[in-house]
This record gives sequence, C-alpha cells and structure tokens, in this order.
Amino acid sequence: MKPVTTQRLSLHRVSMDDLDEFLALHAAQSTRSPAMITQLLRDFCAVWDSGEHGYWKIVFGDRVAGFGGVKPRTWRGRPVWNLYYRIWPDLQGKGIATEMAGKAIAVAAELHPDWPVLVETRPDNAAAIKVAEGVGMTRHPDADGWAVLLT
Repeated sequence: MKPVTTQRLSLHRVSMDDLDEFLALHAAQSTRSPAMITQLLRDFCAVWDSGEHGYWKIVFGDRVAGFGGVKPRTWRGRPVWNLYYRIWPDLQGKGIATEMAGKAIAVAAELHPDWPVLVETRPDNAAAIKVAEGVGMTRHPDADGWAVLLT
C-alpha cells in the first residue's frame, strides 16, 4: 500500500516490522506487558490483512512520531470507525495527532461515509479530548466513564 500523506506527515500501514518502535512507545506510556503490546500490534496488522482499512505508523520528518488512524469496530451494535492516536511525548503539542486524525476521518468518510467516527478515552485525558474536539468531534451524551466523541 502506498503511504498516505498530509502536509507534514507520511502515514504507512502498520506491520510487524514496526514492533521495536511500537513496543518502545507503548511501554513508555502504558502498564501493559511486552507480550500484550506485541499482541496489540498483531491485532492492528490483522485488520489490514483481512482487507479492511487499519491504523498507520505516523512518520514526521525523518522519524516515527507514533501510531494512529481509524479501523472498523462495532459500538453499541453499529459499525463505527475507531480513531486512535499515540504520539511520542517529545512530539506532543505539535499538531501531529490532530493532522493525522483529520486525514484519518477524511479517509474513513471515503470508505464508509455512513459510519460515525468514535474516540474512547478517559474523561481526564485532556490531550486526547483536545485532539478529538480539534477535528470536530463532540462527546456522546450517554457515555459512561469514558469521553466518547463522535463525528
């Protein structure tokens, strides 16, 4: 698959070749074990392998900035796009997640325009909520315990 590009980013299909970077980023920001993080990347790759659109490796300049994008999932019995983003801490605040999220939402709208885009995050995750709101998402009124933002 040819990379998708934005003004500053190159977005590549995730693969198991990304494991070292994926492990390092997620281990720095998560309590999950390396085995759990490895399985998470396998799950991300399986979406692409099944023929669906999935998450990307985000390249900013000459380095991996993080991982993110959209992938299909079911939420409350309906198909939605799950929007995900995880950026290296030293690159946060530069608009990378917002730029990637905007492109991901545009791609999602081309593929399945009838599916809403969903972000689930803790209500205290102000940075994630700021990104979601920055691309036009609003909180779902009956979200319980999580800030669920839908386009």
